[in-house]
Amino acid sequence: MPKFYFNICSGDRLNDRDELGQELPDRRAAWEVATRYAGDCLRDLDGDLQPDDDWRLEVQTEDGARVLQISIRASLG
Repeated sequence: MPKFYFNICSGDRLNDRDELGQELPDRRAAWEVATRYAGDCLRDLDGDLQPDDDWRLEVQTEDGARVLQISIRASLG
């Protein structure tokens, strides 16, 4: 089974690198895990996301290829 890594980024910074990864059957399974994980992470921000902030969950394979991304761009108005 392929291994997927779930990394959290803000702007151009990598905030939380997934060092362990998860073995999952395919990209569809990785997408399901990513959406749940993104939801949990956004809840944990607890008001810290500010206007003009970028937040992103990037999913990579073992060779470092980015295969999925969930992005949030905060703005006023």
